[in-house]
Amino acid sequence: MLELRKSDKQRHADSIGMLLEDESVRTTRMLKRSEVEKRSNIKKVIGDLQKQFSHTVDMPAEIADMVEAQVQLRTRDLFRQANYDSLTHLPNRTYFGETLEKVLESAKADKTEFSLLFLDLDGFKAVNDVLGHHAGDELLQNVGARLISSVREGDIVSRRGGDEFVILLADLSSREDIVNICKRIITEVSRPYWLGQKEAEISTSIGVARYPMDGATPSELMENSDAALYVSKSKGRRTYRFYNEILEEVPARCHELQDEFATAIDNGEVETCFEPQVELKSGRVVGTSVTARWNNEHFDSPYMNSWMELLVKSGKSQSVATWLVDTSLYYLQQWRELESELVVSVPVLDSLWLHQDLVAFMDERIQNYQVSREQLQLEFSLGVLQNIDGKLKKTLKELGDAGYQITLTEVGAYPLDLALLSELQLNEIKLDKDWLQKSMETKSGQAWLQGLIQMAKSLDICVIATGVESHEQVRKLRQWGCLMGQGKVWATPIEAGRFNSHLMARHRVGA
Repeated sequence: MLELRKSDKQRHADSIGMLLEDESVRTTRMLKRSEVEKRSNIKKVIGDLQKQFSHTVDMPAEIADMVEAQVQLRTRDLFRQANYDSLTHLPNRTYFGETLEKVLESAKADKTEFSLLFLDLDGFKAVNDVLGHHAGDELLQNVGARLISSVREGDIVSRRGGDEFVILLADLSSREDIVNICKRIITEVSRPYWLGQKEAEISTSIGVARYPMDGATPSELMENSDAALYVSKSKGRRTYRFYNEILEEVPARCHELQDEFATAIDNGEVETCFEPQVELKSGRVVGTSVTARWNNEHFDSPYMNSWMELLVKSGKSQSVATWLVDTSLYYLQQWRELESELVVSVPVLDSLWLHQDLVAFMDERIQNYQVSREQLQLEFSLGVLQNIDGKLKKTLKELGDAGYQITLTEVGAYPLDLALLSELQLNEIKLDKDWLQKSMETKSGQAWLQGLIQMAKSLDICVIATGVESHEQVRKLRQWGCLMGQGKVWATPIEAGRFNSHLMARHRVGA
């Protein structure tokens, strides 16, 4: 009875809907062709539908217009679904790949040049983990908008997936122009974000490949820009690298090393080592700083800071973070019999404080190993504090209230926020080794060092100079009031057995 109550126009509309559902399958297949073919075939689809309807129904003009409108609407929807990222509305990997092929063919024929930027977001994972996936999605949308505003009209910004983006700079290979665009992107992406009443900060690193200098095919350009990105991140982040300029730096692909790294962890090839910390006034070893070492030819340095990105992507960061803490406490328990006041400094990786109640986690281990909180320094990077507000500050306050000793590392490598420092219960700060070496070279740099050391001293915060290379540097640092240091002038990080032998030798001499 319901079917009989429908008007002729309603029955026509129902027929149209059924035919359009069948037609959508054919239209979807068409979308896999080139963009030009897709656009020209829209009219053909409409014409075919109209002819089909003319043989099946007596179609009034208004129905024909409705058919054309619905086909165009559905075709546009299918095209967008197939070619654009649903979150950021940027061209997706497939559409960008097709476009890159066309641009390369045109550049080859016309003997022109273009450039490809590969970038990802530094600090995105922390935002996503702490503020939630909804905030992470909103952040990606904002980043997409800032990237578009940072490039020229006609350049193509695409999201590859996750926090990875690629940008095609058409008809551009001038290094100076590319550098200006990279700097603009880094500046724009690094501005603070406001996500759900929470402020967050991230940054970006960029790898650059130019056609035809750095690759003759789309796959070569993508791989080489990705390799340049990897070097950019390993050399400090918030910067850019050109592929042709990194061939002697570490032209290794992150995904090629990932399997090697996972195997190294499983086989016990990643080992802890300990760098002596020395009281500058007396020259006495009063502590040790824990790190991990993996010997691999792709890295200039075997220590953890060089391959931290691999660790984060390996999925084993939390287990390694726990292993570092447990290993530090185990050896502290053994060594305090030889040196009752020895202090062990252990880095707290992001994965640990992000996924654990850190106070409860540490309390359990302190009790199990029966060591004193005062002999354990928990190290947190100033860089992490720069990237996100909220959970880490709360965690640091809780640790301070519970009596744990807090060390802030990489001081000098990032802008120093005095308002932020005033909120934290710090016991030590570690000067970044690269910043320290650079500052020691100039009078103004030395003046800043002295000022920072005096400020820390007035706040009853111990300053540790890292990467100390000469006795002359030791003399100056001691003269300026710095209390402690570590670096190759005394010893590089050594295995637990060698450090234990060193303590035993001192113990025998003392006896």
